[in-house]
Amino acid sequence: MKMMIVADVHQRTKVNSLRRKRTTKALKKAFSAVDCDMAVLLGDLMHGPDYGDDKERYLHDLREVLDATGDVPFAFVFGNHDDECAMTKGEILNVMSAYKNSLTEGENYVLHRGGETLLFIDSGAEYHGEESHYDVVKPEVISWAKQAIEGEKAILFQHIIIPDIIDVIEKRGRQYRFRDGFAYSGKLKERPCPPDINTGELEILAPHLKAMVFGHDHINSFACTLNGVKMIQCPSAGVNGYEWPQRPCVRLLDTETLTTEIIRI
Repeated sequence: MKMMIVADVHQRTKVNSLRRKRTTKALKKAFSAVDCDMAVLLGDLMHGPDYGDDKERYLHDLREVLDATGDVPFAFVFGNHDDECAMTKGEILNVMSAYKNSLTEGENYVLHRGGETLLFIDSGAEYHGEESHYDVVKPEVISWAKQAIEGEKAILFQHIIIPDIIDVIEKRGRQYRFRDGFAYSGKLKERPCPPDINTGELEILAPHLKAMVFGHDHINSFACTLNGVKMIQCPSAGVNGYEWPQRPCVRLLDTETLTTEIIRI
């Protein structure tokens, strides 16, 4: 099965109108031109803080993004910015449920499609405490996920990358690089931004996973293997954030071979 991964669109109001239009145009092009069996909207579809209490504008822009999917089946998982506004996660999911091509089933869920087990986890937003900036995947969610996919080899999709990635990265001067001898492909252009607390997600779920797919870090596009699980980092599919002027991209994943292709749109 071929899956198109669409990460970090960040549709928003407080940005140059040309960038908004460029992002919308790129999305429409991707969904009409890229040959895939389904798509994953990998969080931060919307930049909630721009909308505040303006639900009407948020709903208009959310529907504009979702309309771009056309007839391509899609599954959505929350990023850290989607609901940072007057819209609740439940309200956002209700909008998605009205789309006939939506496969989304909640905040954390499992799909069986194309012979694959697909696990979607909401990695949260900000951590409520001083120990970390970004939220952690809670132990109870990890326990649920383990039970849901036990005995299988699933592909996991979540917005924020796991803390284990920091163990294989070092800073050289002003730049972050993978440690010498560590095998990877693609590009590491910024320090990954996981939570500062490791709740054991990789260690616990690794026996039941073949890949983990992340967004969040807009200009990274690497792939590597940790604990026997392939890590796939997806760059931004929009130009509404700090990735500007990088051209928007989607990542095409072959779920059988776990090979990927970066497609600039």
